Amino acid sequence: MSETPPAHPSTGSAPSPGGPPLPLEAQGIRRSFILGDGSELEVLQGVDLAVGTGEAVSIVGASGTGKSTLLHLLGALDRPTSGELILGGRTVTGRSGRELARLRNQFVGFVFQFHHLLREFTALENVMMPALIGGAPRAKAEADARELLEAVGLSPRLGHKPWQLSGGEQQRVAVARALANEPVVLLADEPSGNLDARTSEALHDLLFRIREERELSLVLVTHNRELAARADRTLLLAEGVLEPAQISREEPWSAKTADPQTP
Repeated sequence: MSETPPAHPSTGSAPSPGGPPLPLEAQGIRRSFILGDGSELEVLQGVDLAVGTGEAVSIVGASGTGKSTLLHLLGALDRPTSGELILGGRTVTGRSGRELARLRNQFVGFVFQFHHLLREFTALENVMMPALIGGAPRAKAEADARELLEAVGLSPRLGHKPWQLSGGEQQRVAVARALANEPVVLLADEPSGNLDARTSEALHDLLFRIREERELSLVLVTHNRELAARADRTLLLAEGVLEPAQISREEPWSAKTADPQTP
């Protein structure tokens, strides 16, 4: 794994002057929604986050605090009400829908709780899809997809359709698909939320093995404490902002208090 850049005073990592751009930076991200009665609900109130190359960050918090909303914003699937998102050194704010799609396809891979595989296509075809959308020749897209499915242990399942695969196999196909365009950051939203304990552990091992092999930055939204603890940093989303977090198996997620300074 690459050396982690110097820590930001709060929840980010800042690149050294003149160094390579970070895979992912969010600056003052706010997101609000207008409710049916015309009132405004502010879900995110100024999120700052910077993720270093090869770094794994887990984001935890109570249900309904906006974790999935934040992940969608970090992946440019949604637009913030205000604030800046930077992917691979490229500012996302103000770009057209077509430009956003191109940046997502180039820099970001997604793994969701529900795998969202295309039911009518085989595992191989599902993994080929992002490369084909990005304009890759079919022969190259197929060769790369075969290699990715082999990397996640699914060579015998290339021709199987999603409904012919187990839940764990479907999620491994989703991981392979997320890697199809060699993204710099992988965003995972409750990736093992629908899997049993044994299959979840295998998926977690796979995600962190791929992170290490590819120097891939990883941002995880999860309620799974074991998964959250495997990350280099854990952040708590509460009241619309991110704070460093401490993990306990029994207690609710809580912010980490600063160590007392010695005189």
